[in-house]
This record gives sequence, structure tokens and C-alpha cells, in this order.
Amino acid sequence: MNPLTTGICSRLGNAPLSEVEAIDAGFTVQLRSIKRIVRALDRYWVTISDGDSFIQATLARRLHDLVTDEKVTTKTVIAIDSFTCTRIRGKRVFIVLDMHVVSQTEERIGNPVPASSLAQVPAREALPVDTFDHKCVPGFPAAGDAQGRLTSPIGCINPFMRNWTIRARVIGKTEVRHYDWGRGGKVFRATLMDESQEIGAIGFDGAVDTIYDKLDKGSVYYISQAHITEVTDKFRANGIQNKYQLKLEKDTKVEECLEPTSIPIVRYRFIPIASLEELRTGSFCDVLTILKDVGPLRRRRVCVAAGNGININRHVNVMDMSQHVVRITLWGDFAERFLAEKLSIIAWKAVKIDGFGVRSLSMTSYSVMTISPDIEEAYRLRQWYDAIGARSAFRNYPSTWVL
Repeated sequence: MNPLTTGICSRLGNAPLSEVEAIDAGFTVQLRSIKRIVRALDRYWVTISDGDSFIQATLARRLHDLVTDEKVTTKTVIAIDSFTCTRIRGKRVFIVLDMHVVSQTEERIGNPVPASSLAQVPAREALPVDTFDHKCVPGFPAAGDAQGRLTSPIGCINPFMRNWTIRARVIGKTEVRHYDWGRGGKVFRATLMDESQEIGAIGFDGAVDTIYDKLDKGSVYYISQAHITEVTDKFRANGIQNKYQLKLEKDTKVEECLEPTSIPIVRYRFIPIASLEELRTGSFCDVLTILKDVGPLRRRRVCVAAGNGININRHVNVMDMSQHVVRITLWGDFAERFLAEKLSIIAWKAVKIDGFGVRSLSMTSYSVMTISPDIEEAYRLRQWYDAIGARSAFRNYPSTWVL
């Protein structure tokens, strides 16, 4: 019996990044090679195989002891419990954040070939502009919509499509901000999500006047007649894994969806706190934590372009199943209205990774904080803490020393 997850390496190597982000961890693969690279940072590069194809990945530093202690070797079958994928110099880089040994074997399973050779196009992002996924065009009737409107998944829309409509939930919306560059004006951003993917939206001036008050966080809307534009990493400020964003105009159509939908309230991709060192400063992540310490509310007068202002923040220390503790900074209303009790389970979405060498996290206007979330992972974390974690030793990032 093949213990490996068939086809997983082909999916990881060939699917669009948006689909890779949605792949559930927990799949099993075999280590085919392990190579140590000693440069500015000590790294282990591994080749992982599903028996049919293979890809390369790097191990998080916290997993290096598994190699040095020979708990994992070539031919070891492992389950990858957490991973992330990023793009560096145009190439995908997979980082194994957490894993455990399933079995040790003396045999290589299958005769795998490079995953990228299994697809005619190495990545969906490289498709020519006149090529479309037949499942995305022109759309499909929205389930439960009495008017039979055709909608397209967010994961399929692109700048070359016309007359599209999406049905999406607003999972984040910033306050209106005023800017003085150019002729000046006002702007807001929102984060939208459907069953396929998330996408950012931005609206200036006229769109602020006609659309901002229509969008309520948590509600679902039909949205059409907006411009789809490509966004670079420089301007992707909220961690959304989508190379496109919507530019809302004053004539953009926004209509609330009153029918039940299968769009989740929020979609998480949790990573262990112990893996924060592996991720880039300024990037965003989701973490599921237990509240350890709560600092006081801090108010500080600051000078801003429009005059004097008040900076309000609060630090909290949180811990998770990786037995690490990190500080999260809350700002403004998040800080003032924070009422969670110690040892509460809190899910954090799109929190920003701060610090160079001294890791900490902070909330932004895009972040979502949910106290006592009704999700399976939260119940598992509570059971773990009550049974094991309450009596375990935790490693504190230095940021936690100051509340």
C-alpha cells in the first residue's frame, strides 16, 4: 500500500499560487534527498516525492535538529503539518514549517519525475493573455440567486475579462484616509473573499462617496463594473495572495446578497509561532493562539501633518502549540476595546510580521481578530493546552519582555 499522498507534488508545483495556498497540510511524502547549504544562513534543501513526481523545498530552522539528530534521512516518510510558498526571483520556494515522521523505510517509493514536467505550462500565471480557464468564462449561476445572475470566482477573473460579476464577502475594510499627494483626495481599501480566493479592492474619491457606506464587514455583495488591475508586491500591503486587485469607481455596481451562501466568514492559514523567523519582515500571516499576558493601554501624543494626534496601543503576549510566545501590538480601537480574558483562544488573520531578528506581530487595518473562534483548530488547541501545554516550558521571543 502506497503511504504517500498521490498527486500532491504535481499540485504544489503546477497549480496557481492561489490554489497552492488553499491546499490543506497533513499530506505525506518521502524525502528523496537532503542537502545542507552553508551561506549567509544555514539551510537544508530537501527533495520531497509523492511517488509520481517530486519538488524541492527548504526546512525551517526549527526542523534542522531532525536532520542533525538523524531522525529524518533520505527515504523517510514524513507528514507535512504546515508549509508556506513564496516567490523569489520568479521561482517558487516551498518552506516546510512543521512536520513529523510517519515511518522509516529502506526503499524508494515509485520512480518520480520533476513535477514541473507534468504540466504543459509550469504555472498557471504564465498562461498567455488570450488563454482562459473554460470553467471561469463567462461564469455560472450563483447558487440561491433568484435572478439567475452569472458570477465568476475571484480566483478566475483577470484584466482581460469583460462583463463579469463576483459574489464576495467583505472580510475587511479600512477607514477613509485623506492624502495630499497630487491633487489630494480620499481613499479606502477593502478585502473581499469568495469560495475560491481573496482579492483586495481600492476606491478613491467618487467611489468613497458612493460605495464606502454600502460595504459592511461580514456581509456578502454582488460586485461588477470595477477595473481589475495588477498589483505589485510593493503595493500589496495586506498579505492577500492575489496578483490582481479591484479598482472601485463611482459607477461600480454593489448589491447586497440576501440569499444564504457557502462563502466562509473568514478563511485562515495558520502557521506556528515558532516559524516566524523563517518569514520575511513586513509580510503577513495567520496565527491561532492562547492569550498569556495583557499589557496596559498606552496613549502617546505624536505630531502628524494635520497637527497633534494621539497614538493608542496595547501589547499582548500570546502562545501556541509550537511552545513559543510572541508579542502582538494592537492599535487604536483594537487596543481600546480589547476585553479578552487570559488563556482565551484568539485567532488572528493578516497580522504583520515586525522586527529584524527580534520577531513580533502587529495588527493593521486589514487584520481580523476573533476571540473564542468556533473552529476545529481552536478546540484542538484548547485540548492540547489543558492536557499538555499548561505544564510545558515555552520559549519567549525577546519582544515579549516588554509590555
